[in-house]
Amino acid sequence: MSYLKLLQIYENDGMTPKRATSFRYDQMLGTILQEMKPTEVGSSMVLCRVDDFRSFQTTRVQAIDRDGAEFRVLTRNTIYHFEVVESRNASPASRRALCETSS
Repeated sequence: MSYLKLLQIYENDGMTPKRATSFRYDQMLGTILQEMKPTEVGSSMVLCRVDDFRSFQTTRVQAIDRDGAEFRVLTRNTIYHFEVVESRNASPASRRALCETSS
């Protein structure tokens, strides 16, 4: 699965930075995440942080935009903007692929 560096999280208007009272989105910016399953329209995106191995799941994906190393995902509530990175550039922990789960 792909390794993704989280660059920005927006409200679904594409301009307003995402805010929440129960979750600090700004603390996730710059973190490296690993896709736990291929991201596809109609399903939730499931990601794992490679620094602390915590996973999270988005709401249902409505659109995906890939442009070179840029990767954007539109969910019902949020736009996630990522940069696709190679695992060797992610972090020492990600090289061990500890986020991967067995099938």
